Amino acid sequence: MNRFFKISLVAIFLSGFAILLNSCKKEFDSPSGPKDQDIVANTTIADLKAMHPGNGAYTIVGTDIIISGIVVANDKSGNLYKQLYIEDATGGLQILLDASSLYGSYPIGRRIYIKCKGLCLSDYNRLMALGVKANVAGLPSQEGIPSALINQYVIGGSLGNAVTPHIVTLNDLTTNMQDRYLGSLIQLEGFYFPNLNQTYSDTSAYKSTQNRDIKNCDGLTTIIRTSAYANFAGQRVAQGRGSVTAIYTVFGNTKQLLIRDTGDVKFNEPYDCPLPAGVLFQEDFEGQVTPGPLVLNNWFVGAEAGTKTWEARLFSSNKYAQMSAFSTNDASAKAWMVTKAINLGTFASKTLTFETNAGFHNGAVLKLLISTDYSGTGNPWASGVNWTDISSSSSFSPGLPSGYPPSFTPSGNVDLSSYSGTVYIAFKYEGADPSGSSSDKTTTWQVDKIKVTGL
Repeated sequence: MNRFFKISLVAIFLSGFAILLNSCKKEFDSPSGPKDQDIVANTTIADLKAMHPGNGAYTIVGTDIIISGIVVANDKSGNLYKQLYIEDATGGLQILLDASSLYGSYPIGRRIYIKCKGLCLSDYNRLMALGVKANVAGLPSQEGIPSALINQYVIGGSLGNAVTPHIVTLNDLTTNMQDRYLGSLIQLEGFYFPNLNQTYSDTSAYKSTQNRDIKNCDGLTTIIRTSAYANFAGQRVAQGRGSVTAIYTVFGNTKQLLIRDTGDVKFNEPYDCPLPAGVLFQEDFEGQVTPGPLVLNNWFVGAEAGTKTWEARLFSSNKYAQMSAFSTNDASAKAWMVTKAINLGTFASKTLTFETNAGFHNGAVLKLLISTDYSGTGNPWASGVNWTDISSSSSFSPGLPSGYPPSFTPSGNVDLSSYSGTVYIAFKYEGADPSGSSSDKTTTWQVDKIKVTGL
């Protein structure tokens, strides 16, 4: 019994010691993170920015001003360089720091405090920043806080603070230098890239920062601006429609968005905008990049014969689709532009309208075709695909042998009431430009404002 009692005591002692060690290990393995410093901000970001008169002036902070903000953007993706954006409850501000890999010390969600005395506020085309005043090539300039001095001015605080973008509309954003949202993280809803055949930025050796238009269903457009050094510069732009989160900036009177990475672009909704009641289909080509190839989701644009096909063009602020066999030397030029699928629904009356213009008219023709059995993919002229020529139901531009008529010609109402289900509308160009021949048929045909309605 004595021996058993001693063994039990040893076992209990060892078990307790193990628990103690384990407890100590857990405490050692999970140190508490950085905490907010024993420092108090005495000025808001908005009040600090209000000290700066603008116009490219250099405002040196001469008093013991301290601001505090949460890091909402840093240089992790390479889209920002030697800068952070911080935000408090009153606004956002760009902070210039002459150091790289800032995201290691200043991750998104970290609170920082900035002792502003001796620092400089300035603006570049209405976008304000906080840094230092320096002389570059004998001229005054705003530069980043030197790396050796950063810790003197910038004090890191707690990690993991909530970062929530401000959900706004494009009309909420102004180019006023004191705009509350300038330098802040904002979110816009319902936007898409009109040109889907682009990358976010320049992938060439020139490394040029690029602007990419985004547009909403109300026709409002703004810019996403991306550095060629961003690690997502070569990625294709998002293909759907939805929300974009970004730092709001300006360049003069131009509104600009800076995304932190592609995770800020959540275009998860269908690309096409909802149509107004009674409108079954419409395309005005205003989302196209001109001059250039037509980039239309789920359309077919291609050449059955010859080397040229339909393209996007612009004249007098109006965009349209255009095809011409001129200067191709093609003995035969046949180019198709086929809409995506159009569901005619249960409407009793269905009507197609569009506009055309014909320049330097010398015999090339434009045909209007409709199909109920085209699949929407593959060559529309393939065997087994049936098209009905309904050109005679429409009015086309009379054209001019030299130059263009002064305006587009409306098609009139093309009755589609005899059709039901899903249809495809095609505009087929037929011309020629045989080398060494005077019997060219190279008319330039332009098409715009295609719409199908139902009643």
